[in-house]
Amino acid sequence: MRTSRIITISIIALPLFAGTLAAGCGSDDSGDGGRGAGKVAVVATTMQLQDFARQVGGERVDVTGVLGPDDEPHEYEPTPANADAISGADVVVENGANLDEWLEDLLANAGGEATRVTASEGIDLLPTEEEGFPGDPHVWHDPDAAKKMVDNVAAGLGEADPDGRATYERNAKAYNRRIDEMARQIRSEFESVPATQRKLVTTHDAFGYFGRAYDVEVVGTVLPSVTTETETSGRQVRELIDTIEREGVKAIFTEQGVDPKLERQVAEEAGAEVETGLYADTLGPEGSGAEEFIDAELANAEAMAGAFSR
Repeated sequence: MRTSRIITISIIALPLFAGTLAAGCGSDDSGDGGRGAGKVAVVATTMQLQDFARQVGGERVDVTGVLGPDDEPHEYEPTPANADAISGADVVVENGANLDEWLEDLLANAGGEATRVTASEGIDLLPTEEEGFPGDPHVWHDPDAAKKMVDNVAAGLGEADPDGRATYERNAKAYNRRIDEMARQIRSEFESVPATQRKLVTTHDAFGYFGRAYDVEVVGTVLPSVTTETETSGRQVRELIDTIEREGVKAIFTEQGVDPKLERQVAEEAGAEVETGLYADTLGPEGSGAEEFIDAELANAEAMAGAFSR
């Protein structure tokens, strides 16, 4: 469901937001989960993983997505169509690190004998004090971690489809070279911005890996957690406003799929601008130019660099 947030502070009054998200991108109601004849049927939870599976699998796979551009993975409620797709899947790809923990019940209810791939396996997680998480699950924002995820997807596809293993490995190597080029472009994007100006404030704590990889300082987040399913206290908001003013932060970035009302109110109080639309947990909808992982990461970097340079 849509993000719900309450803030109890005199300077900011925020009502509870609620809404129902549509079923995940690529989900369908057919009994075969969208499988093409003779192809490996893959179900992937996040949009990043859906893209990785398509890039690695190529013509050998049909990929059905659970989450779409308007879905928040932290709060997602699976649909019957999701269960139907999983019941006929050959491979199920999850992020892991509890980002998509709702998958456990979905798998139990849907049945099937799919090869299960945890894309974050083998990646050292950034620490988090948030209960229920082994570490920060937003690993794909680090290009080296993203490449490891791609390799894990390739290994899982190869396990389910041994005849295609060489193809998956070749495609993964080629795609990882593209991720390396993406990372070079992002670092070049930030070169003209003094390090002291690369100060990031976003909706929730999703860009720790991005900051580490590209020398961007995450000054604070409107929601002080790695999920968007939380409440923010008046004290926390006041501290964030003070931090924004003290650090000279020029912009607060909202995120795709999350109502930006609270961010706008914080920005107004702190004297900062609002920049909309970072791709934190999702990719962009069709026609956005950010439907694929690499394009979304480049769009994030361009938006940040532009705001940092003001």
